[in-house]
Amino acid sequence: MNKKGIFFTILAIALLSLFLVSYSVYSFVQNREGINKRIKTMNSYVSSLEEDIPRKLYITGYRIIFVLEEEVIKNGTYITNLNSAFSEAFFNGTIKGIDYTSPDEYNNSGLLLESTFEGTDGIKDKINDKANSLNIDVTFINPEVNLSQDDPWHIKVSLKSNLIIKDRGNMALWNKTADYYVYIPIENFEDPLYIVNTNAKVVNKFVKTPYNVPVLTANLTNHFENSYYINHTDAPSFLKRLQGDLSADPNGIESLVNTHKLSIQGIEVKDRCVIDYLYFSGPGCDIAEIHDSWIKIDSNHTETYGE
Repeated sequence: MNKKGIFFTILAIALLSLFLVSYSVYSFVQNREGINKRIKTMNSYVSSLEEDIPRKLYITGYRIIFVLEEEVIKNGTYITNLNSAFSEAFFNGTIKGIDYTSPDEYNNSGLLLESTFEGTDGIKDKINDKANSLNIDVTFINPEVNLSQDDPWHIKVSLKSNLIIKDRGNMALWNKTADYYVYIPIENFEDPLYIVNTNAKVVNKFVKTPYNVPVLTANLTNHFENSYYINHTDAPSFLKRLQGDLSADPNGIESLVNTHKLSIQGIEVKDRCVIDYLYFSGPGCDIAEIHDSWIKIDSNHTETYGE
């Protein structure tokens, strides 16, 4: 082989090697860009999911509390095993086996339709519909829901689960213990104590008093007539009221029973102090003060009302 042939052979090999190296670098860069883009898509989805789940939790939680109160009205009894009842409604859309996801003779609206965690068009379905469009799999492992209160005027709904979010191309994976919670205001829900003890003839919505506590004499009549609520640690909380538990609670709330309203509905007015949980639980309270002949206060509340 002459020198010129050797030169062109070496040049061809060098150019081919350069092409292969350049192609490999280009492929690596392209692949890296694809991975980065995919990870950004996953991050964006995870971020939106972190906002979406609490919204869905709030809507479903609110509807379930409404349905539980409807159960109290319908049956005239309190809710036993509250967390169990709430969990059943949250996951299955049923309470004691009664389906609240479609209108029937037990409920008029099917209020939990498309609002439960499981089931067609439920929370999981809606989450996975969006995930499927992005080639992402979302798996909830051992989800648990819980009701609690750490302030008098809101219910806390918590959802805990091991959450796995996986890209179908195996480019990214999130595996975390998720703990979501929302606070649902109790205002405008109805007090189960009034529902049960008046056969739903007198209902009282939870409305926080506009007055400072202690409620002074000048404001007491209006506070009484509207049966406004205050926080009092001797009183039961909203969740305890829903269960018929009248024991004291740090997040307890109480109203004064407007006995005028009872009388108008033909309900016997009893000679008791008008603190709601004491009035409805029986005669076991002493009357220490009387205001305007109707507002009867026990000794534990003389510093709370009418100073």
